[in-house]
Amino acid sequence: MPPFIASLLASIQAFFKDMAGNIMLIYGEKGIEPFRKPLVIAVPTLLIIYSGIYGPLGRKLDNASNRIKSVETVAQYSADYTDAKTRLSGYQRRLPLAKDKDEWLNFIITNTARNYGISFDGVSAQKETEVGSFLVVSREVTVTTTYAKLGKWLAEIENSPIFLRVVELSLRRDEFTPGNIKVTFRLSTILPRFQGQGGGGGS
Repeated sequence: MPPFIASLLASIQAFFKDMAGNIMLIYGEKGIEPFRKPLVIAVPTLLIIYSGIYGPLGRKLDNASNRIKSVETVAQYSADYTDAKTRLSGYQRRLPLAKDKDEWLNFIITNTARNYGISFDGVSAQKETEVGSFLVVSREVTVTTTYAKLGKWLAEIENSPIFLRVVELSLRRDEFTPGNIKVTFRLSTILPRFQGQGGGGGS
């Protein structure tokens, strides 16, 4: 309840409480006689005051308080919705465009590998899985390289502003070339299924 409403109700309650206390003190000293005539006038007057002023005022204050709570609730959920919408837009900007579905993942794999002089033993066909309004796109990659080059390459891939993740990885030593390892990993990204969703860069 807003502070000004709570203060008003507290003042009204204190007034009636104080009045009742004074009446009880007089009644204890002199009995009912001093109150006979005043009660004939005061009781109907108090009933009129309560029914005409205090009762409707209390109902109006309750209604106003409920309306304020409703507005506060709507404002809270409106802020939550705006925040969620902003975050969703941020996530969507990290997705590749739908039009780049067939080339984008392969473009990223080949161009980043070239930066570290890594050649491929094999790159699988693209696998696509529909999940709601989105498409999970994956390719399996096999290379022979060094630990140092592999670490730098995967770091560049996963630090891309566009969403990319290495979801599976296995490696073993190259028995023919000391210091080299044979690595197989699956790289995945998420694309919107329909044109107009997402906002990432293309190839």
